[in-house]
Amino acid sequence: MQPPNAIREAIAQNGTTLSHDTAQVFRQLYAQHHQESGASKYYAILRNNISYGPHERNVLDVYVPQDTSTHPRCVMSFVPGGGCLDKSHIVTRFFTSPTGNYFASHGMVVVIINYRLVPSVTYPGGSEDIQTTREWIYNNIHKPEYGNGDPEKVVFIGHSAGGMHLATNIYYAAGDALTPLVPPLAGVVYISVPFSYDTSPKNRKGAVRAYYETEDDKRIHSLAPIGLIEASPSESSVLDPKKLPCLFVAFVDSYRARSPRGILPELAIIPEHNHISNVSSIGTEDDVQGRLLREFILKVCLK
Repeated sequence: MQPPNAIREAIAQNGTTLSHDTAQVFRQLYAQHHQESGASKYYAILRNNISYGPHERNVLDVYVPQDTSTHPRCVMSFVPGGGCLDKSHIVTRFFTSPTGNYFASHGMVVVIINYRLVPSVTYPGGSEDIQTTREWIYNNIHKPEYGNGDPEKVVFIGHSAGGMHLATNIYYAAGDALTPLVPPLAGVVYISVPFSYDTSPKNRKGAVRAYYETEDDKRIHSLAPIGLIEASPSESSVLDPKKLPCLFVAFVDSYRARSPRGILPELAIIPEHNHISNVSSIGTEDDVQGRLLREFILKVCLK
C-alpha cells in the first residue's frame, strides 16, 4: 500500500532532506491523517507515565493487547526521535500512540520510551536512559498488568536521535568482545539513525555540540555510534548479527566492516518516504514500514 496521495505529493514537493521545516510539514500532515483515520485512539490498554528514573522525562508508556493471554508475549520497545534538543521537535503521545496501538493489535507488548533532552542531559546520558529502560523492562514486563511480556524476547527500535542513543548504548558495550548484553535483547532496529554527524547545519550544530560538550568534530565522531563501532573489535558479540539480529532501515558501512566476514545485518529501504513519514506511517493503511518491523520482530523472537 502506498502513502496517501496528499502525503506522496508533499514528499515530492519537499524532498527527502531533513530540516526543521520539512519535519513540521509532515508532523502536521500525519497529525491530520491520524485524527481522520482514528489511528491515535487507544485500542490497546494503556499504562502511561510509568517512572523508570528520577528525571521528569524518565517515563514510559506500555501498550497492552486487549485480548488476554497467560503466554509470554513478544515485546517491542520504541525510542522516538526528536533531535536531542528540548522544544525542537517535541514528540507527543499523539504521534507515538499509533505505533503503540498498531503493534499491540498484533499481539505484542509495546513500550514507548521518553528520555532526557538537551539542555537537561549530556553524553552519555541518553545512552544511560536506554540502559535504565532496558533494565526496567527486564524486571517488570513479565507482570500481568504489563501484558505478560517475555523479558527474553525484547526488540528495541530506535528512530533518528532515539536510535542514536540506542546505538550508543549497544556499541559502547562492544569494547568488551566476550561480554553479552545485559539485559539481553532479541534484536535491534535502526530507522534513519545518525551514526555520525555533519555538524554544519545550524539547527543541528547547537544540539550536537551541547550534548557532547565539545566543538571538536573529531571528538564527537569518536563518541558517536560510528566511532564506537570503528573502535570495537570485530569479534564483538554485538556486531555479529547472528548473536544480535539487526535491521537497518538505511545502512552503516562501518558495521559491515567490523562484523564477521560474510555475515551482514538486514537492510531495508522504504520507497516513497522520508525521515519523518516512514515512522509516521505506522498504524495507517500504508503498512509497508509496520509490516516490515512486525515480521522482523516475530522472526527474531520466535526463532
